[in-house]
This record gives sequence, C-alpha cells and structure tokens, in this order.
Amino acid sequence: MTFISIEFLLFLTLIVGTYYVVPHRYRWVLLLLASYVFYATLSIQFIPLLLISTAFTYVIGILIEKQERKEQKKRLMWVGVSVLVFFLGWFKYFNFVNDSLRSFATWSGFDYDVPYKEIVLPLAISFYTFQAISYVVDVSRGKQKAERHYGYFSVYFAFFPQLVAGPIERAKKLLPQLKTEQHLDYDNISYGIQRIIWGFFKKTLIADRLAPIVASVFNSPDPTGSEIVLATMLFSIQLFADFSACSDIAIGCARLLGIRLSENFKQPHFAVSIADFWNRWHITLSMWLRDYIFMPLAKGKKKREQIYGAILATFLVSGIWHGAAWNFVLWGLIHGIYRVFGDHTKQQREKMASWVGFDRAPTLHRWWKIAITFQLVCFSRVFFQSHSMAEAFSHAKLYVTPSSWAPSGMMQAIQMFSLLDLIIFLVVFVVVHLFQHIERTRGSAWDWMARQSAVTSVAINLFLIVSAFLFGVSSQGFVYGGF
Repeated sequence: MTFISIEFLLFLTLIVGTYYVVPHRYRWVLLLLASYVFYATLSIQFIPLLLISTAFTYVIGILIEKQERKEQKKRLMWVGVSVLVFFLGWFKYFNFVNDSLRSFATWSGFDYDVPYKEIVLPLAISFYTFQAISYVVDVSRGKQKAERHYGYFSVYFAFFPQLVAGPIERAKKLLPQLKTEQHLDYDNISYGIQRIIWGFFKKTLIADRLAPIVASVFNSPDPTGSEIVLATMLFSIQLFADFSACSDIAIGCARLLGIRLSENFKQPHFAVSIADFWNRWHITLSMWLRDYIFMPLAKGKKKREQIYGAILATFLVSGIWHGAAWNFVLWGLIHGIYRVFGDHTKQQREKMASWVGFDRAPTLHRWWKIAITFQLVCFSRVFFQSHSMAEAFSHAKLYVTPSSWAPSGMMQAIQMFSLLDLIIFLVVFVVVHLFQHIERTRGSAWDWMARQSAVTSVAINLFLIVSAFLFGVSSQGFVYGGF
C-alpha cells in the first residue's frame, strides 16, 4: 500500500473519519495502529526493528534526562547515538564497507575473506534514525523534555504520513501537536485534500512519466552525450517532482488530521547559489545536517579552513546518508566543494559581475545565477543516478563535452519522447510553473487558492484530478522511499 494507490486513499479516509469520532484521549492508539498497519503493508518483516528502535530511543531519552551532570548526559547521548547509527550502519552500509575492504585488499595483495551477506534495507530506516538521533541529542542538550507517554512517543517515531520519506520532524514540533485535541476544520480538510491532489498530479504526470525515459538512457550501454545531457536534466525534474510530491501527500495527510508538518521544498531549481539550493531542497534534512553535524564540527572554529573542513564533512555525511555506494559519497563531496568554492570566491564573483555589467541588470543577473546553479546541480546528479563509479565518470565526461550540447544532437536526443509524452510533459511543465509563479509573486499558492471562488477552486482541482486519472501513470514507489 503506497501513497499512490486506491488502497491508501481508502485507508486514509477510514483513519480520518474514525479520528474525529474517537475521543481525543484514544486517538494516539488509532494513529499508532494506523502507522504500524501502513508500515506492515510495505515492510512487515522490519516491524520488530521499528519497535526495538522506538523502545530503545524512548528509554535512552529518559535515562539521559535523569542524569544530573552534563558529562553523564553526554556519555549516555553518545551511547544512544552509537546504537542507532549501528542499526543503520549494519543494514545499510555493511556490504558497502565490506566490498570496499575486499577491493582494497585485492588491490594491495592482502587476504580478505569476510563473505557478502544478503541484507535487505529496512524501509524508512534512514529517516526514522535521523529523527531518533535528533530526539536523543535534543534531550541531552536540554532542548527537549524526555517524553514519558510511550504511546505518544511511538506515534512520533512512526507517524504514517511522514514515516517513509519525511519530512524529518523534531519532537518539539510534532509531539505537542499529537497531544493537542484537534477538531474537524473545513480549512484543514480543504487544504489537505488539495495538497494530496497536487502531489498525485506531480507524481503521476511528471515523475513516473519521466522515469522510464530517464532510465532508458542511463541503462543504455552506449548513450550519446546529448542523451546524457537531456536525461540528466530530466532526471533533476523527475527527482524534484517525485520527492516533493511525496512531501505534498505527507503534509496533506497530516493536515487532514489537524497536524502541520514542515515544508520540505521551496522551488529549489530557482536557487541562485548552491547554498540557496540547500535552503530550498529537502529542507528538513538540510536543517538536520546543519544542527547535528555542521554546528558541532564548526563550534569554536575561527579559521576559514576549519569551517570549510566542517562543510565538506557535512556534505560527505549527506552523500553517505543518500546511498551506500561511492558515487553517492562523491556526489556529496561535489556539493561540499561547490559550497566551499562558492564561499571562497564570493567577492571575486561579485566584482566580475559588476565588471560585466550585471549590477545594472539585476533580473538578468538573477536568471544567470539560477541557470548556473541548475547546471551545477544537474552535473552532480550524473553521479547520483549512475550505477557505478566508472559509469558515473563516463557520463560526467559526456555531460561536459561541448559537442554533447550541439543543437542537432539535442534535437535527436529529444526523440526519446513519444509525441504524446512530449505534449503531456510540456503542458504539465507549464501548469507547474504557473503554480510556482503564483508562489513567487503571491507568497503562497495555497493561500491564493483559498481566496478563489468555489467554482474556480473546484475547476482547478477537477483539472488536476482528471489529468492524473486520464494521463497519469504509476509504476514505481517514491525514489527517496529507498533511502
């Protein structure tokens, strides 16, 4: 039962309907059962791991709070973080480390006979582990009271709308909302339904329609340079549509229950720098990395080189979190290098922009920075999407080869679209950009929708629903669901 299914919509309707009938003091039971049932339909064999992780995090949080000395709190905090990281590391990184050691041993002539193990990655472990770590660290820092109600804590740990792919929520935001009695509210229901519809629209008409086109290029043994260029840019669009759609549906589902989840995207492909991109893309992960990796590493550091080292380390963690493969590690390092280079050359680039005359044309300058940032992001995603390091370097070389950008080659590459796919993509692309234009000029597209007449609102939502029903496809889960 995935978000994009009739079964999930029926399940959600049942839960929401029951939620507002059940007395408030029992609602946590309903949400907990719903969360475990939802997770079980996707990955029932890992329910015990979810339960163990929940119980351990609950107990360690209380033990940390009971300590009187900071040293004791910190020691227990590290015990908690280490155990949680061990769970994540065993399931997600054992074979990656094992294979890397075997390759190094073969290269250096040493014997290494630790066998490969068949380990299945538990669904959502990367997301709920980071959420658990933030809770443990916040309790040790005194920023969060250890939760005593095991039921509410279990719901926080496994809340079904955001369990599989975030947003990564902090306890201080989600727990109080779970404990507050929510009342049936027309605005919440309307908002929630619209976010879910919008998520379905982006997922079925953009992400899942682009997925096989992109895969056909990256799975090809001998793609042309122009095909790699076009497929990589399409992959960036696909990935944004896929992940932001998942967040839209999660936010919409939670709002139906009166609960507000954090926004996870803010038009990232309109970022004017890599720093700006990471303030707009997977925002809850970026904030998590800032608060629990970068800030501790940079604390007390004054030299620029030390700060840069903390930046690189933070982006390496981001790369490793995304996938147990060297191409993800390199992807993270590339973004770290982008970030360091951007900071180090900021003054020189501003002087160059002034010399060129961009200061007299701020709009042109802004769009220039948007285009450059988008291409930098796309180049990094060659490594994100490729299946091996060798393949990634081969594709990266094709991406930066000037002949790959030749108009004739691009026109030939665009034939990877069927006529119907191309028409649908262009129409949907325009619709999404109209929506984003409203957000940029009116502040919030959802507030704008709320101000429209009932006829206009119904017409827009009917267009989205009918389009998804007639032309949408859904052949796979969410990309970030695999992390």
